[in-house]
Amino acid sequence: MAEVKQGKYLGLPMVISRTKEQRFGYIRDNIKRRLESWKNKLLSPTGKEVMLKVVTMAMPTYVMSCFKLPRKLLKYINSAMANYWWGEMNGKNKIHWISWKRMAEDRQEGGLGFMDLEAFNKALLGKQVWRVITKPNLLVSKVLKAKYFPKESIFTCKAQGNASWFWKGIMEVRGTVEEGVRRRIGNGRGTKIWEH
Repeated sequence: MAEVKQGKYLGLPMVISRTKEQRFGYIRDNIKRRLESWKNKLLSPTGKEVMLKVVTMAMPTYVMSCFKLPRKLLKYINSAMANYWWGEMNGKNKIHWISWKRMAEDRQEGGLGFMDLEAFNKALLGKQVWRVITKPNLLVSKVLKAKYFPKESIFTCKAQGNASWFWKGIMEVRGTVEEGVRRRIGNGRGTKIWEH
């Protein structure tokens, strides 16, 4: 029997049957290949910063807007960028004089302004929650509502064990979104006085 290969649609895996780490390994491989192809010695620190921010940090953005990436993968990406930043000599990484966390701080605080990928992933998924709330007539909002929360709010529905990876990612960040959401009463018809 022939093995069926899983394809991609719009750059995302169509079926996620294995662990997320295995399924999103192509992101790690693409970043590794891209960093290895750049000539580290030929770039100034400014050139390295631009390459890391514009290319490397942008590569997983589309996937992060749909799935919660594993923390291990995000740590690998940060580590690969730090290794590229500090460079290597004779096949060994040079000393990292400042931690990546310090380099990721804002410029006003003494860092270089690299993105915190985990927080960025949460923000992108939070944007999806916000889209479901504010644009209920979109097809994706209608499908998610019909499948996962037909009679309740996105904030009160239970996370199902057999849900898609997309929905599981949204469920992990909905609490963060809920903290910042405020209800406008308007005419009061849609407001449940004891629940809202």
